[in-house]
Amino acid sequence: MICFLFQLISDAGFQDEIKSVSTVCQQIEVFSRVLKTSVASFLEKGEEYIKKHLPEFTNMVCHGEHTYLYTQALLSILAQDNRGGSQLKRLCQEINKCATQKGHDVTPITLALSGSAAYPRACAALSAMLSKNSLNPADVTVLFKMYNSNDPPPVDLIRTPQLIELLTEALFNPNCRVNPDHKPKYIFLLSYCASVHETYKKGARKSINRDELKQTSQAIEKVNSIICENKSSSDLICEVGTLYQCIRFPVVGMGVIRWVAYAVNDSSYFKHNTDHTPLHIALLDEVSTCHPMLHPKLLELLISLFESEFKELDVLVQLELKKVILDRMVHLLSRGFVIPVVSYVRQCWETKDTDISLIRHFVSEVLDVVAPPYTLEFVQRFLPLIENENITGSIRTEAEHNPITEFISESFL
Repeated sequence: MICFLFQLISDAGFQDEIKSVSTVCQQIEVFSRVLKTSVASFLEKGEEYIKKHLPEFTNMVCHGEHTYLYTQALLSILAQDNRGGSQLKRLCQEINKCATQKGHDVTPITLALSGSAAYPRACAALSAMLSKNSLNPADVTVLFKMYNSNDPPPVDLIRTPQLIELLTEALFNPNCRVNPDHKPKYIFLLSYCASVHETYKKGARKSINRDELKQTSQAIEKVNSIICENKSSSDLICEVGTLYQCIRFPVVGMGVIRWVAYAVNDSSYFKHNTDHTPLHIALLDEVSTCHPMLHPKLLELLISLFESEFKELDVLVQLELKKVILDRMVHLLSRGFVIPVVSYVRQCWETKDTDISLIRHFVSEVLDVVAPPYTLEFVQRFLPLIENENITGSIRTEAEHNPITEFISESFL
């Protein structure tokens, strides 16, 4: 009877009101309608909506093997369309990631839907590594030989988040040691994933563009060599030019974020580093300048650092360090990642677990880089910080050009 009632609710077009995952997944008609509504919303409502509702959606899809296979098969077909295809492919990858995190081995389904059956050797190599979530030189060599040939398999076969994650970890984690004889193969595969573009017409591959493959490989190799030398922040000064040049490649930018995360999470890093802004931290500014798509990853790392406890450091030194991290957030804001940064700092203020001097520092720095006209969303999030006397009372002045007064007056225009 309950199932029948849910069927009626779905038939009436109110599938958004059905919150029970198990009930939705028991009836294919209800599940299909909820799936259709969710996917349409993801395509129409943008990144913020996706971020908020994706966990609930992936939990529903990964409820059972039948729901997972049904959804992935449907989305993989729809993703072949140029209209919204890239977004749907991203959705497939997010579902895959969720299933993997839940401990499910979905590699056979992933490979089957990617058309790997036409390339059995590549399929076997990928299956072995992805199922174990670990690279091995023998399978990497198989893939290297196939993709280094005149007629390689489709790049989409290896352009999977899991494989890219494994290759990035192997090459940008300073604690990983890859056999020097096999390292060029790892670099080649990661470069191929990141830079090669294929053109298809009526399902047949017409061309393979490898113009950026060599440059990408060289950039990865240079940064990997610097990482393997394990130099201190001060010793890296002479490598700044090379690092900045290589960071222009998106895959290197992603790798540098990973490298910096490992370096600064070392308990002794800030204790032994006397620079006001350590070089590893300063590199994040260049990544945020070159790669807007990496802004969420950068903010995630900066939040992790900001919330870390540096018990081995003096309290005043801790405050100065957190100001340096806030400066990186302000730079991120200046590069266009405004609302997430302001929202996080406002959340810190509302929860009252952050020193007020740090909030004041952030507000002061933001006022130096912003200018009207301001969006309503920005004003709604930032104005309460400005109006709070504890935050801005000590930085208000009677001068003609008072940034606080000017911001408030511009906010109400």
